[in-house]
Amino acid sequence: VNNIIDQQNTTKKQSNEEFKLQLMQAGATLKEYNESRFLFALIGAILIFTLPFFVPYNISVMVVIVGLLVIGFGGQIFLYLGKSERVGKIEKDLGIFLDLTNVILEAGGGLKNAFFKVSRDAKYIIDDELLKEIGILEYEMSNYSTKQAYENLKKRVDSREVDKIVDFLILSEETGLGVKNIFSTQSDEMRQKEFYKIKGKANTLSLYLTLIIFVFILPTLGAFIIFPMMEGKLNLGM
Repeated sequence: VNNIIDQQNTTKKQSNEEFKLQLMQAGATLKEYNESRFLFALIGAILIFTLPFFVPYNISVMVVIVGLLVIGFGGQIFLYLGKSERVGKIEKDLGIFLDLTNVILEAGGGLKNAFFKVSRDAKYIIDDELLKEIGILEYEMSNYSTKQAYENLKKRVDSREVDKIVDFLILSEETGLGVKNIFSTQSDEMRQKEFYKIKGKANTLSLYLTLIIFVFILPTLGAFIIFPMMEGKLNLGM
């Protein structure tokens, strides 16, 4: 019996730790999480008890299902959206962070000192979420092993780009390789990715504009030209 109780307590503790990590990854507090669950529950209740009276039966069934899902998974939706937004902010400024760190390293500063200076002086250049993570990393490097501090950073952010950089840092720590070239290469790669992302958005916007022109604007212009011509012909025929 004691073994079963211990196992249940261990499972509960692990579940609590996992939930705390999810909150941290979403950059949210327990209060914000509870408020979001209440809001999603309210939205789900509105969907279930209001919309089905105004739509056909087949659609109303789908609405009820969606409402139940919103109520049941509202908290997870909030955590997912919060995490996605936070990771996006961190990854957007990661290249700038690497460039600033590289400048300090090339000037002869150490890696930990570079992290400290960037977290202190780059407040209006880098997003606060990334600055907060740099500050935590710098603190943990003073209190834990460097590898443990890096692994904690990977868990807190859970980003592919951050994981890649941290893996290089761990490799550098284990092999004694310098990080300046690594940071420079990664920064260039991120800038290139950002360029292609912006280019893709521009191409998509151009496609939407072209579609709008063909669907809405050209028919309107055609109507202004063709209808007066037709009316003129009709008048001449009379």
